[in-house]
Amino acid sequence: MNNLIPIEDVIKENPRVKELKNQGYIIEPKKIDEYLKNFKNRVSTFPNNDSWKEKRVLVTGISGFAGSHLAEQLLDLGCEVHGTIRRHAVPMHENIEHLRGKIILHEADITSAERIFSIFKDIEPNAVFHLAAESFVPTSFREPVRVSHNNIIGTIIIFEAVRRSDDSIESIHVACSSEQYGLVDPNEVPVTEDLKKNPFRPRSIYGISKCASEQIAWLYHDAYGVPSIITRGFNHEGPRRGIQFVTSVIHRQIVEILNNQRDKIIIGNPNAVRDFTHVKDTVNAYILLSEKKKYGIPFNVCSGKGISIADYVKLAKRTFNITAPVYVDRKRLRPSEVPLLIGTNKKIINETGWNPTRTIIDIIKDGVEYFQQHPDQLGIEAH
Repeated sequence: MNNLIPIEDVIKENPRVKELKNQGYIIEPKKIDEYLKNFKNRVSTFPNNDSWKEKRVLVTGISGFAGSHLAEQLLDLGCEVHGTIRRHAVPMHENIEHLRGKIILHEADITSAERIFSIFKDIEPNAVFHLAAESFVPTSFREPVRVSHNNIIGTIIIFEAVRRSDDSIESIHVACSSEQYGLVDPNEVPVTEDLKKNPFRPRSIYGISKCASEQIAWLYHDAYGVPSIITRGFNHEGPRRGIQFVTSVIHRQIVEILNNQRDKIIIGNPNAVRDFTHVKDTVNAYILLSEKKKYGIPFNVCSGKGISIADYVKLAKRTFNITAPVYVDRKRLRPSEVPLLIGTNKKIINETGWNPTRTIIDIIKDGVEYFQQHPDQLGIEAH
């Protein structure tokens, strides 16, 4: 308990966040009904079945959080879905177990050029979605060399495989990250794709590796005509999110409280403001940008609204009628934090018609429901 501080003693008022609230960029628990009204008649463009039916698609990192949801959507569109997975001593990949027999899996380390080139030769894909990466920011502080090697060298190999392939590949999407923006000046929020207005100032090795991944995608497009699709994804959340990520840390504790297994919620920095999008909306954006062939142009994939971690917990508690106290654990604070990160999604909306259709409450309910259905993932320390 020595490391635990009541959340009330840690909450800080950020003057810029107060301004953003007045401008409508912040989700406030007391105004949640007003926020939810904006989704009632929202219109969004979705991928076209005719554009994807019977296409061979390769997803690197298919057993990951976003990869599993992307695979589901591609199957619904009628694709022949292939995916790379890491070799495990026990061949279990929980996120995609329900897809066994529907997708074709290829064991591979993405940093093995020999293996990746062989897979591309065997599949001859029409589209590629490169999601495989070490994506947990704290891991990049603990293992900077491994994370850099995996994320950067792996991306070079994937793009080199595309370059060496024939013209059957219509798109190669690389999932980059809002962590590239890093230490955004508060007056630069909401963040646009224009680097003259919002230059990259990454605050982690992970963020640096994603800056490199984007530059690799752009270089291969500019130098070789590779059909690169570039997204800068802000926080995407929902069912199957890794247990160490903040929303899952909160969702699991909500379930444990509902099960009378704990009496308090423990988090890291409550003042960080993030832009959360439901993962199903995020993967639709990936597919839609590839379908519309938006080559070589970076797009933010985000909701356009932010919420503090403290208010996210408050909404989660309210959604499930919980009154448990909330504490901050000093050990969960990052050595280098991004305090405020909200994107603007005007560019992707204007150029594709995509719009997020699921709310922050959907994220909370779907995330909690997932852990209610997977009690084996409760009671594990991961952050």
